Amino acid sequence: MLGLGKSAKRVVEPAARTQGTYLHVVTPSLPSADADVRALIDEELPEGMRCEIVAGSGATRFDAPFVLSLFVDPSQLDGLADAVLAKRQAGASTTLIVAVNSTQLAALGRWLDARANANRLAGTRLLLAANVEAAVRQLPERLGLVTEDNVIRMPVSPEIENTAYKNFFVFSPQLHKLAKRIRGFAENGINRAYLLGGPGSGKTSFAFYFWLVRNKGRFVSVNLSAEATGDKAAIKSLLCGHVSGAFPGAGARTGSFLHARDGVCFIDESHGVIGPVMEVLMEALDNGQYLPFGASAKQPIQCAIVFASNRSWEHLQNAVNLDEFTRMGAAILEVPELNKREEDMIAVAATTIARMGAKCSSWTAPIGVSDGAWRAIRECRWHGNVRALVRVLEAAFVDTASSTGDQLIQAEEIEQGIALWEPKDHHSHKIYAAA
Repeated sequence: MLGLGKSAKRVVEPAARTQGTYLHVVTPSLPSADADVRALIDEELPEGMRCEIVAGSGATRFDAPFVLSLFVDPSQLDGLADAVLAKRQAGASTTLIVAVNSTQLAALGRWLDARANANRLAGTRLLLAANVEAAVRQLPERLGLVTEDNVIRMPVSPEIENTAYKNFFVFSPQLHKLAKRIRGFAENGINRAYLLGGPGSGKTSFAFYFWLVRNKGRFVSVNLSAEATGDKAAIKSLLCGHVSGAFPGAGARTGSFLHARDGVCFIDESHGVIGPVMEVLMEALDNGQYLPFGASAKQPIQCAIVFASNRSWEHLQNAVNLDEFTRMGAAILEVPELNKREEDMIAVAATTIARMGAKCSSWTAPIGVSDGAWRAIRECRWHGNVRALVRVLEAAFVDTASSTGDQLIQAEEIEQGIALWEPKDHHSHKIYAAA
């Protein structure tokens, strides 16, 4: 259940620059151009470091801090990944860099989901390239040790028992930094935080991760956009609860604060913390206590409160007066936008294509995206982040599978999907956070 778990190694410094093998390269076969490949890699490695190139996906004995799987069939990666995981469990910080081409995306997606579901996806970085030279040129951007696991496993419906689980992938260094900061908050008694990020960037997943690390009570979410935020009695009942007889026909209700116990109350869409909502929250935020609707005795707040909003900080400041705004007293956690997180884009693209392909019976399912389609994905701003990328990929997949039957999704289908789900110009872009 815990993806970025407490047991993850917390090595934060890069590998020591000592003489010896720095990069262990595993390829499906060694072409006659091996010397050229080695020269390319040596050109990109830090001075004095060397690489070792091994043919065959079964090569699992190595001492290098970095292992590069260079276009190995993802279905054959388990042995190598298990060897890396074993070294990490033994105290090393070995990092596996999985380089794939566009025809291997669906296979990569199946592998990522299988490893994540088994809680055996750790120490991995991702790289998508058209050929060996392009992959090697990207190596310097990947030669950073992974300090956390690569997935947050969370229920589809966090507050419903026995629900299915989903994977929120964490491959980019930016998300690892955020995970480390959230871990520090949860481990050091910070009980108020504000997650700021665009729509679909992963705020709920990181709020859930805060609760996982805190390891107390329940995770309770309140989406203010879905509630009658103009009705003070309704908001007070929702957050603080009410006693039997508080209003005609009322039975007792446990509010979100009490239901969370000493866990986390996640207040999403918290740009709605204005008017009656703020009136209800003021005493709770100032004094750590609240009065259930109709009750005579106050209750202490034991849970942590995590706010989240997709609005810009300037928009939030201008929504209320400063006296109300400062009462929230939350430390800020910014979720980076997807367009800054290429490795997470690769994971989302791979798992979405694999998921869609698994459902096809009469259609021929695409297995990846063309180089032009990937450029369109990389160059898109993604105001809607992961949610928008998934919608675009789904639309492009359906268009390709139902009409052209191409092996790869082309740029035209991606651009059509972007026009539908991620328009370049939209009035809402100005109010969204851009962390």
